[in-house]
Amino acid sequence: MIETISRNKVRVTRAGVRCFNATWPCSKLRSTRAYWFEFDSRGDLVDTDLPQQDDGPAAAALSDDCKAYLLDNVTPAWAI
Repeated sequence: MIETISRNKVRVTRAGVRCFNATWPCSKLRSTRAYWFEFDSRGDLVDTDLPQQDDGPAAAALSDDCKAYLLDNVTPAWAI
């Protein structure tokens, strides 16, 4: 559902997006696709494949979950 694909990059699978969306009923994220987020060494988001039309509060929350997963080894509740 959520996986590290490189030292600073995390991917959320389509199944992961479906689980995440279940916790965000108004999410604009599409469960028909996966998303990845890349962070620099300070934890700042530097790149993503998130289309502009999918951006919003849910995308920010998903990015925060990915950052916590990557940097703090915290698996989000929706991914358990």
